[in-house]
Amino acid sequence: MNRNRFTPFFALAAAFTLSILTACKDKYASIGKTEVLIETSEGDIRLRLYDDTPLHRDNFIRNAREGMYDGILFNRIVPEMVIQAGDTSLRVRNERVQQEDEQAGKARETRTIPAEIVYPRHFHKQGALAMAREPDSINPGHASSALQWYIVTGKKQTSAQLAELQVLLYEGKVQALFERLQQEHAEELSQLKATDHAAHQTLLNQLQVQAEETLAHNPPAPFSDVQKQTYARIGGAPHLDGEYTVFGEVVEGMPVALRIGRTPVDAKERPRKAVSIKRITIKEP
Repeated sequence: MNRNRFTPFFALAAAFTLSILTACKDKYASIGKTEVLIETSEGDIRLRLYDDTPLHRDNFIRNAREGMYDGILFNRIVPEMVIQAGDTSLRVRNERVQQEDEQAGKARETRTIPAEIVYPRHFHKQGALAMAREPDSINPGHASSALQWYIVTGKKQTSAQLAELQVLLYEGKVQALFERLQQEHAEELSQLKATDHAAHQTLLNQLQVQAEETLAHNPPAPFSDVQKQTYARIGGAPHLDGEYTVFGEVVEGMPVALRIGRTPVDAKERPRKAVSIKRITIKEP
């Protein structure tokens, strides 16, 4: 048998394999150059950090290299939505080390990171890495926590579900703006409530109209075709889009994240079973 007759086939197969590996490498390079290995009690998760969110990227790298996340627990799990970690007071170590870490954590918890919301380029698809933050009522600028982060484990969403969500998001933004306007007019509303109920209601009506008109002129952007296709194919948490800074994504180990996401939780979304992060390692080119 002449072995040379098989040479073109193997050459073609090798070229095809090389093209796939090159494409994967290019894809990850376009995501970002910094790779993160999260070793958990349930298995390993690899991520890439985005280069266009440098404040969040560098903050996460600094925390990881200082060992801030080594030995901590996942402190919040919302089924079919997110798994969250970063509470340095929840650590699987002896009491002395935990107390030291708590002090460092408290000092860092007072710090925030300015929002770097690159939306819709980065959205809350399954596997997205984002930073947690305080609610709009005390954090209108959407500044991120310097410590706590989450990975999205959200479920699939149909086009009909996204359309319904779009309406709910719009109504929610109108209500949030209405409440903020009430805070700005709190003193006047308080005086009118005590002296003139009709005028009080009139002012409330005016603020409601103002909120509706403001959002009507600047409504939330509709979900793009890419978002719709991604949410239908792999799932995510679209109600969080544009509200939190997404600064990376899972590139390997998503089944581990999903398994963590199925951990039973109590009424406060705290895991009933301890799921820990052994260590986080940063690999840069």
